[in-house]
Amino acid sequence: MFSKEIVDAIVAAANANGWPASALLAVVECETSGKPFEQDNHTPALLFERHKFYSELQSHKPMKLKDAIKAGLAIPKWSRNTQYKDQGTSAGRLNVIAKARQIDEEVANRAASWGLGQTMGFNAERLHYDNATAMVEELSKGVAEQIEAMVREIKSSKLDRHLIAKDFAKFAKGYNGAGYKQNNYDTRMRNADAVWARRLANGFEAKPSKSVTLLYQSKLKELGYAVGKVDGDWGNLTTGATSAFQRKEGLKITGHPNDETTEHLDSVGPDQAAEPSVARQTATVDDLRTAGSATIAAADKGSLVSKILVGAGAVGGAQQTGILDQAQDMVGKAQTAKAVLDSIHDLAAGLAPYWWVGVIAVGFITWQLYGDVIKRRLADHQAGVHLG
Repeated sequence: MFSKEIVDAIVAAANANGWPASALLAVVECETSGKPFEQDNHTPALLFERHKFYSELQSHKPMKLKDAIKAGLAIPKWSRNTQYKDQGTSAGRLNVIAKARQIDEEVANRAASWGLGQTMGFNAERLHYDNATAMVEELSKGVAEQIEAMVREIKSSKLDRHLIAKDFAKFAKGYNGAGYKQNNYDTRMRNADAVWARRLANGFEAKPSKSVTLLYQSKLKELGYAVGKVDGDWGNLTTGATSAFQRKEGLKITGHPNDETTEHLDSVGPDQAAEPSVARQTATVDDLRTAGSATIAAADKGSLVSKILVGAGAVGGAQQTGILDQAQDMVGKAQTAKAVLDSIHDLAAGLAPYWWVGVIAVGFITWQLYGDVIKRRLADHQAGVHLG
């Protein structure tokens, strides 16, 4: 799932080089679907190539080739059946690269593709990195570094002309190798380019996945930020809470998830929970009215109706004040929703001849309830539970 940060960065890189943004996005989609890191949020997205480990060990550390073959990590040529059998999950990929690094770290890094653009480690020197290990360390820093590696590879391989022409068959042959047809890279890129072109033309805005949203909502709520219901739906409350967290922690304020914010969320503890501002803590009901609180507005309307009911009942029974006192006593006992309903029912049954008493009782009860709503809304705002 492409985050807004990644889409913006890829579009910026494409524009800077005069390339179609949709085409560059299509390349990334076919390589990693926009996921820059493995599950540890540090290792660049990777795919270990057993046949490359074999050839790279032959070239650089032939004395270690036997151990790699014995470990099942090196094979003479590409094989669909064995190549990626244990790399279907992030945990699997991390496990494989860890085992290969135990044999030889540099050669293992050379035998894998890395980052958003799946840049092969054996291209490191050609792309002006000291070696594959240095390249991987650079790509571990973030999205910008990964996109830079992809741009370098496209330029150094002179594939940019094919990207501009959207000749994805020639591009894929140079970028993915002569066997690109086996994985339909050209067709997949062409289809992805068409989709991205439409998205960009329609003002595409990345929407975080449900799993990412649930992660943010749960952590932000734990830290005291107002996210509303933890339901995996990225709405205005989650955007506002994310912005508030980014502002408090001195991060770039985007209101959307990004690598920097996710990493920061993972590192903060309860002692860094959100603190309500002074303005919130000293706010009044009038402040909420001025700010356009929908809850206060609805409660005000309800209170007005309640007052009208009380006034109408008072006019109807002005000459029987004793019964009015009885109604007020009954209202005072109605403290919960159930008690309210029971009280209204009892009033309706016992005081039927005195219609105006029922009207006054209902008016007082609802007036009290709406007043409680206003008090709770103000208390929540002062505590930082609600936004705005």
